[in-house]
This record gives sequence, C-alpha cells and structure tokens, in this order.
Amino acid sequence: MLVSVEIFPWNRNFESGIEIIDSQHKQLVKLLNVLVGHLAFQSEAPEITKVFDELKAYTVYHFSTEEKIWHEHFRDDAWEELHKKGHEDFIAKVQEIKGNELHKNHDLVIEEIVSFLTHWLAMHIIESDKRMAKVVLALPSGISLEECKILANKEMEGATRVLIDTVMNMYDTLANRTIQMTREIGRRIQAEKDLQASQKELVRLRDEAVAANVAKSTFLANMSHELRTPLNGIMGMINFAQQRMTDAIGQEHLEKAKYAADHLLAVINDILDISKIEANKLVLEATDFRLATVLESINSMIGYKARAKGLEFVADVPAELLERALVGDPLRLGQVLMNLTGNAVKFTERGEVRIWIRARETTPTHMALRFEVRDSGIGVPEEAQQQLFSSFQQADVSTTRKFGGTGLGLAICKRLVLLMGGEIGMFSEVGVGSTFWFEIKFSKGLGDLGAEKRSAVEDAEQALIREFSGSRILVAEDDAINQEVARCLLEDAGLLVDLAEDGRQAVEFARRQDYALILMDMQMPYSNGVEATIAIRNGNGRNRATPILAMTANAFAEDRSVCIEAGMNDHVAKPVMPELLYTTLLKWLRASPAAMN
Repeated sequence: MLVSVEIFPWNRNFESGIEIIDSQHKQLVKLLNVLVGHLAFQSEAPEITKVFDELKAYTVYHFSTEEKIWHEHFRDDAWEELHKKGHEDFIAKVQEIKGNELHKNHDLVIEEIVSFLTHWLAMHIIESDKRMAKVVLALPSGISLEECKILANKEMEGATRVLIDTVMNMYDTLANRTIQMTREIGRRIQAEKDLQASQKELVRLRDEAVAANVAKSTFLANMSHELRTPLNGIMGMINFAQQRMTDAIGQEHLEKAKYAADHLLAVINDILDISKIEANKLVLEATDFRLATVLESINSMIGYKARAKGLEFVADVPAELLERALVGDPLRLGQVLMNLTGNAVKFTERGEVRIWIRARETTPTHMALRFEVRDSGIGVPEEAQQQLFSSFQQADVSTTRKFGGTGLGLAICKRLVLLMGGEIGMFSEVGVGSTFWFEIKFSKGLGDLGAEKRSAVEDAEQALIREFSGSRILVAEDDAINQEVARCLLEDAGLLVDLAEDGRQAVEFARRQDYALILMDMQMPYSNGVEATIAIRNGNGRNRATPILAMTANAFAEDRSVCIEAGMNDHVAKPVMPELLYTTLLKWLRASPAAMN
C-alpha cells in the first residue's frame, strides 16, 4: 500500500496566491511525500515509471500553464526568461535521472528524485514562483511592472526572507537526514531479512538432518534385523555342524566359514555402532569386571590368528592389575582392544603384537590405566596418521589395497574411548611398527570377582541340563532356519520346545499351555513380538508371570527398552551366542514358576 506521510505538509509558505498554480504545486508536493514515506517507513514503493510519468505530466501541464500566466504579465521581462530557464533545468534534471535509472537500484533513484524535488520546492516554488505571483497580484493596482517588482522584492526580504531561508534549510536538512535514515533503515531491514532467511535455512537444514537421522535409524534398525536374522542361521548351523563333524577337512572348511561369518558380524556391528554413537544412542554399562577376563576373550579371538601367522602374541600386564576389580563397560573396552589388536595382527607379518597395560594414577576410589597395542608391522605414513581415527578412513584407500576393512574400526575406538572419558592416539614409523594407545580412568570395584562368576558362563549349559531338563519352552520365530537353530540349542540343554511361526500363533499357544519360559522374536507377521507379549500379559491368567525374553536381531538400546516396556523380562540379540543364551535362560528359569527344578 502506498503511504503518503506529510514530511512536507502543504502550508501558507508554499502558497503563491494564484489558485491554479497552487493546485498544481500541491500535486507535486503530494508526490514528494509519497516518495519520502517509502524511504522513511518502507511503505510500498511506487513504480519508477509512474513517478516519471507524473513528473512528465507536471512539466507539460504546469509549466505551460504557469508560463502562459507569466508571459501575459511580464512580456519578455528578464524575470520571465530566468523563470523559463528554471523550467528547462527541471526537465533536463529529470531526464538525467531517468537516463541513469538502469544503473542504480530502485531506492537510490527515489532518493535522487526526493533530493531534487526538495530543492525545487524550496528554491523555485517558495522563492521564484511566489515572488512572480506577488508581481502579478500587484499589477491590477495600476502601478508599473518595475514598481511591482520592487514591491515584490521588498516583501520577500526581511522576515519573509528569513522564513524562506529557514524553511529551505529545514527541508534541505530534513531531506538529507531522511535519506541517510532511510539508507540505515534499509540496511537494517535487509540485514534482518538476511538473518531471517538464514534462520529459516538453518531450521530447514536442522529439520532435514533430524528427518534424515530418523530415517537412518529406522533403516539401520531394519537392516540390523534383515542382516542378523540370516546370519544367526548361518552361525548356528556352523556350530551344529562343527559339533557333529568328525572329518578333519570338513572341520577345516567349517572353521573358515565360521571365520567369514564372524568377520561379517564384526562389519555389521561396526556399522550399527558408529550409527548409534552418531545418534547419541549408545549407552555404556557400569559393571564389575577384571582385565583378565577381557584379555582372555581377546586371546581366544585374536591370539590364534597371530599365532597362525607365526607372530608372538603377548599380554604385558602386571599380575595385580589382571585380578583388580574395576567398574566400567568390559564389552566396549574389549571392543576397543579387539579392534586395535586385530589391526595389529592384520598389518604385521613378522615379529610380535604386544598388549601393554600399566596404572598411571591410583586413588582410593579410582585407577587410571594406559593401554598400548604395539606391533612390528608395516607402520603408517605420517600424512595418513591424522585421518585414521575418522569414519571410513584408511591408510590405503585404493580399491587394489592388500588389506581390507570398512574404515570404521578406529573411528569407533575413538568414539568409545571418548565416551568412557578417556583419550586415544598413536605413533608410528613406516617399516618399523605402530603403537596405538589410550588412557581411561575406572572406578575401583569392591573386590575380586571370584572363580564362581568367572565360571558361570562355562557352567550354564550343564546347569540347564538336567536343573531344568524337561521344562517346556515356547519359541516364537518366523524364520525356518532360526527356528531350527533355536530348537537345537534348547534341546541340547534338555529343554522341550514348542515352535510358533508368528505372533498370533504364539498368543494361541500361550492360552492353551503353561510354559517355563517364552523366547519371542520382535518382527513377525500378523502380530509382532511386542503385540504378542502385551496380549499374553493381558491374557486369561496363563503365562502372565512367565519370563518372556526377546530373541531378536533388533539390537539397538531403544529396542531393548521397547521390549521391557511391553512386559518382556530380558533381551538376547541375534546372532545368538550359545553361552550367552544359556546364561540368560538359566537366570530366568530359576525365577520361573513353571520351570521343573
């Protein structure tokens, strides 16, 4: 909307006393106020073409009208010629501004017009037009033109002259200040618009990032299930075949297949771990553990690979540290050491791989440990060392490289160490070897964990056999191979197994039969594991208190939470590790009212 703000209000100072001239002057002053209103208050700007059209109309109509009046009374007097020259200068200036408009922005053109019209208002309309109008109005009294000119000059002097000068200076100053104010306002408004646009863009990018992260999490959860489900079957069948295979060559083939399956599981876990870390969804445990147990696991999984290559695999740890009870996340600590030692073995052809651990600081409640994994391998070039702890980065990124890998292992190590409140680094020399180190402060445990806890996993299967031999277990699983894996694992422990192929069937079985324990997959047709669990818990009394364990490829922490909220008691991730499954079964069968003791 066009706004006319009367910065230049029409008043007696502008009036000449000749009505037709004053009415035309009013139109020009009105246009000036509209332009100033736009500059001062950023009201809707008039189109430049329309502004020039109005100025053209003013020059054509007003100048011809005014000059006709002056000519009638002045008859080629010098005043008439001077006044006509002013009109010509006006036309020339308007044409100059119009000629330059293509090279300036809209507001600069309007500023130039406002400045010009302000001076025209003060110097021509108030000064020249009003002076000539006084002559015209005095002539009817019968005195000569020259006498009228003298009278007009006298009237324009003194107080009137001061008034004209004051008004002229006031409007000139006001116009200049208005223009400067307008420019500042314009800059601030543009800056505000730019800021708002930036904020909108940031909000859009944030929303896109959140949506992308949600989509990624959903995708990874689904991929976790899709990858782990068949891998569970593969690893389960390999375990069964190894137990029953007596042929040495067949055993060797199965061992290679198991190695490939373990490697695939490690890749899947790496991808899921880095995604969970990036989404801030990885939760660390705080439980009692011993370094000896962590190192035993590493030796069993990595040590044999080192020895198979003819390498010496050494754990250089003081005895008092091995048996020291610490509080932390042994699984994630082991994962870091597993990654580092696995890399060391992979990149070392001769010599040794050494795990070196020492206490750096000890207080009554805490112990800071420094871990080093040293090797005599190929080393890492200096230019590649800074990037090694970044995701998807490797020292050799060529597709023809000798050593494979996802490039996620060291990135995960760094994130895990940082999550545990520590720091990590490395130093290396090409052809000599590498040392990867990290330092973490642990709380001290209450004491030695004891032989009973260390042997619990080993004794779990035997404890199930026979304590709970004959107990009936319901397994809800839609994948045929995983059904067989679960059935074989449970029957080997002396348990009786009923198989439900989907969630709806699991609910029907639970209505007809009391079970010592129920193993429930989460993603099944007709009714998923969560829906089936809720239905069983809200059923007719049967199995409402029966332990229900999620046995699922959905391995995220939030998946465990969903299971617990639905009424499940625990969570076993696929691929199922027999010793972990047996330990968990033993825990909950001992609490089951329907288990056979």
